[in-house]
Amino acid sequence: MAEQQAGVDEALDAVVASLGGEHRDGQHRMASAVQEAIGGGHHLIVQAGTGTGKSFGYLVPAALQAVADDEAVVVATATLALQRQLVERDLPRMTAALAGLLDRPVTFAVLKGRNNYVCLNKLHGHVPEDEEQALFSAPRTALGEQVVQVRAWAESTQTGDRDEYAGEIDPRVWRSISVGRRECIGESRCPYGEDCFTVKRRLQAQEADIVVTNHAMLAIDALEGIPVLPEHGAVVIDEGHELIDRATAAVTAELSLPMIERAISRARRLVDEATLDQLQVAAEAFDEAIREACLDATGPVRLLEPDRGLILALTLVRDACHQSIAQLGGSGEKDPDALAARQHARAAVEEVHDTAGSLLAAGEHDVVWIDPGELRSPAIKLAPLSVAGLLRDSLFSRSPVVITSATLATGGGFDALVAGLGLQADDVTTMDVGSPFDHARQGILYVARHLPAPGRDGVAMEALDHLAELIEAAGGRTLALFSSWRGVERAADYLRVQCADIPLLVQRRGDAVGPLVDAFASDPRTCLLGTVSLWQGVDVPGDSCILVAIDRIPFPRPDDPLLSARQQAVDEAGGSGFRAVAVPRAGLLLAQGSGRLIRGAGDRGVVAVLDSRLATAGYASALRASMPPFWYTTDRSTVLASLARLRDSFEATPGAQQAG
Repeated sequence: MAEQQAGVDEALDAVVASLGGEHRDGQHRMASAVQEAIGGGHHLIVQAGTGTGKSFGYLVPAALQAVADDEAVVVATATLALQRQLVERDLPRMTAALAGLLDRPVTFAVLKGRNNYVCLNKLHGHVPEDEEQALFSAPRTALGEQVVQVRAWAESTQTGDRDEYAGEIDPRVWRSISVGRRECIGESRCPYGEDCFTVKRRLQAQEADIVVTNHAMLAIDALEGIPVLPEHGAVVIDEGHELIDRATAAVTAELSLPMIERAISRARRLVDEATLDQLQVAAEAFDEAIREACLDATGPVRLLEPDRGLILALTLVRDACHQSIAQLGGSGEKDPDALAARQHARAAVEEVHDTAGSLLAAGEHDVVWIDPGELRSPAIKLAPLSVAGLLRDSLFSRSPVVITSATLATGGGFDALVAGLGLQADDVTTMDVGSPFDHARQGILYVARHLPAPGRDGVAMEALDHLAELIEAAGGRTLALFSSWRGVERAADYLRVQCADIPLLVQRRGDAVGPLVDAFASDPRTCLLGTVSLWQGVDVPGDSCILVAIDRIPFPRPDDPLLSARQQAVDEAGGSGFRAVAVPRAGLLLAQGSGRLIRGAGDRGVVAVLDSRLATAGYASALRASMPPFWYTTDRSTVLASLARLRDSFEATPGAQQAG
């Protein structure tokens, strides 16, 4: 093992030197632990703070082990941004740097789900009637124009990868040229099988040492038992703080009227009249039952007792789909378009059938709820109460797994994560390699103890007054994070008046994060207000962000059916659901949000939490222990003075910090 560790140290030094970087102890400790875990066949959880260089901390030992054992290592990320960074930047640089140290070159490939690639058969042949009517009936609309542009790109692309298209693509447009797993007619029966983009990617992945994929594909492969990944000897999961949520999403079922109507539309010409009537009666019954269930709902509502109307409607839907599936299979079609039409219809009907069946079979370890939908049709959803057992039996039992992120520990430890993954303490090694940044010298954690605790009505006026005061002291340069869209909107309305001289960027529902962050970074006096997606992934070093303001402790919403059910289950087992579920989740989000402040060795600033409970509540110390180790204070005047000094230093020497 000593020789292996010396090998990984030498390789890591070579990679870092080729990039002009310097030796980091935390990165080397991480790399050694990763190689020991992969080579020794055990699991590892490693927290590597911002600035550690964690990507190379796992890529280098993974590459060495893959080449030595001639067995692939799968790397799974949660976000497209990190996936791109690995494939377009980190892996090419690493493979070049290791070329002289290994017996053969390291190879890598990216593998995404089938519906991320253009389907050539659908592009050149059959488009389901429901999609065709939606897209091509009004070619002069913006949607119609996008259809023309996207299809022109699809005709010339070499990869078929949706993410290579320069711009957003409406989901309806993308569905017109892509297929899901169920819809594919199969390589052997497809006239474009030899040129299929998905097949080519999978063949590349089967030959690669490092296979980069996403959490969803990993969950499908492990939890659903569908072999979409090549054979591999180990798995590395980056952005591991997302794993439990992503795994839950992958196995969550949903049924809505538009899904049923799409299945009927596709099956209309392929089933007999009696079966079509049966489908339509079932759809009407479902529509009536779900609308009845949503009458008094202002948000998601868990179904604790069986709803007779919904049970009857779901039974009708399941049985009608069962009858349709019998007629949609085994026709002996030879024409590719006809075959595709039948396969698309069967796929849509099977999805509805299976979901209705799962909802009818839900047991005590499942959570079922109605989502009335704000901007879309109501839906009924089903998720497992816990994915711990699924992860333990389907992921951790198959190969060594390394989980890493800048934020994994909550309350100063890994207990909550280990339990959520279905593991015991002796099943996994945990470690925190720290960060090269000196958080206590570079940043302040300020909790506004003098403010009233937040209520249900959103951001209090006193908190908005204080936020404006902090922003003025910082001269803009503020990322303000809110736990709800209502909070964003209220703060934006207030700050436009109270801080009229400070430019505001306000995130709206559906906004792409990238352009907002770029605009924020380009003008130091700007404030960026947002929620959800801005709590993580924002990387703005320098003087454009010296204040990160957080409106309140981001506890789960009380109307979140799944998390409420998980809390209740802990309570009924004799524990504290609040401390076991709500506090760790809030701590993780606080760690993510406050991690936006210090992104480089020269960064300075303040994380201001406008929620006095972070100073006064019994759980406050556990939450603060989840955050980076900033210098902590509740003194208002100290923080205002510190921000003003930082502002004055930047205004006296503009651009000095970025240059450094």
